[in-house]
Amino acid sequence: MATQNNKKKKLILIGLGTAVAGILGYFGWQYFSNRNSNTEMQDDFPLPSPQADDFSPNNIIARNDEFPLKRGSKGQRVQAVQEALIAKYGKSILPKYGSDGDFGSETVAALKKAGLPESIDEATYNSITKSEKSSSSTTEAASLAKTLYKAAVNKNLLQVITALRQMKTKDDYSSVSNEFLQYRIGGVRKTLVNGMLDSFSDEGQKQQIRMEFSRMGLKYDGDKWSLSGIGGMTVITRRNASVWRNPYDKVEVPARTILGTEIGQLNGFTAFENNGETFLINTQNIENL
Repeated sequence: MATQNNKKKKLILIGLGTAVAGILGYFGWQYFSNRNSNTEMQDDFPLPSPQADDFSPNNIIARNDEFPLKRGSKGQRVQAVQEALIAKYGKSILPKYGSDGDFGSETVAALKKAGLPESIDEATYNSITKSEKSSSSTTEAASLAKTLYKAAVNKNLLQVITALRQMKTKDDYSSVSNEFLQYRIGGVRKTLVNGMLDSFSDEGQKQQIRMEFSRMGLKYDGDKWSLSGIGGMTVITRRNASVWRNPYDKVEVPARTILGTEIGQLNGFTAFENNGETFLINTQNIENL
């Protein structure tokens, strides 16, 4: 275990479940404890622990969603193509795996059925996903900004959450936030994320708002929010699970917790990045947001 000369970094977690806010608080700072620690939160069923070689960067199978997308590609762009196919043709186009982010035989068959090439270059990708991309027009952005401002002033959390859920991407956030800057919260012009969070004092309410911004793709680095840094697929826990920093140090994490950005897989484990460090979790315990 680490000593004072080998300080452990903290793992930033965002809880999705209703009970998580009480467990984790604001992004739930948690320290790693050794495998001998007395913790009551366990996996739903026993799973193997990672071995030392599993933590080698050279062994991790990295996500690959560079153009052209083709059989074997994996990542957020593949998932976007799959979601566009499902939106246009229904779930039956990808009946078994759906939008899992993996470009396998089912995705190849779906593209053929849709009359599309098996290899997707950037132009084709933009064409496929264009109709599914959410883009707030100036009018829509201005209307949402006004709605959010009034809801914030009136401390109406339901209206805030309802309005935020109309925003799907970081581009949507940017459009609405630019319009929101014309208003003043507490006499000060603020970005949308700061304006919303500063308008509510209850930690549970703040947690709900943070979740909406995280869903859009904004990243929190422990100090501030930003639009950058979200490159891969976001990993969340399906059940209570162990997250490993190395074969000896782990933390128990509740279900429906955002862990970080997936960077690869190896031997049944998924590697993800959080707060500048790489961690492992059994792939059976996670899904992509």
